[in-house]
Amino acid sequence: MNIRTISIIRRIEKHLKNARELTKKDLSDYLVFNSLAMEGFQVVNSIIDLGEVIVTEKRLGFPSKYREIFEFLYRAKIINKEALNGIKRLIFLRNLISHEYYTIKTKELEEMVRLLQYVDEFISNAKKLKK
Repeated sequence: MNIRTISIIRRIEKHLKNARELTKKDLSDYLVFNSLAMEGFQVVNSIIDLGEVIVTEKRLGFPSKYREIFEFLYRAKIINKEALNGIKRLIFLRNLISHEYYTIKTKELEEMVRLLQYVDEFISNAKKLKK
């Protein structure tokens, strides 16, 4: 595993840890809610980075959209179908936060936190990969 991959995985793990700690707090608190949204946002941005690195290193294709990165990873059997669908939904929720189409709601943020379980699986599989 190269230094960039290790750095991205560490960043993901840091944001996952922070997100999970924030879920123990009161989401009705403005600062807690927004902090959790940003930690989730950072997790998804970082798994996109990691996915891009793997797709490039493994020469899996040329994705034009974020979700396509994970479709390539699914076809290469790096993630399973359930993880693919969970990560696609995480990307959708990340886009809600990023582009501010509207204010993300508590139920969507709670869903984002539940879907983070697929990130753990992705990281585990990424650590097992060899160039």
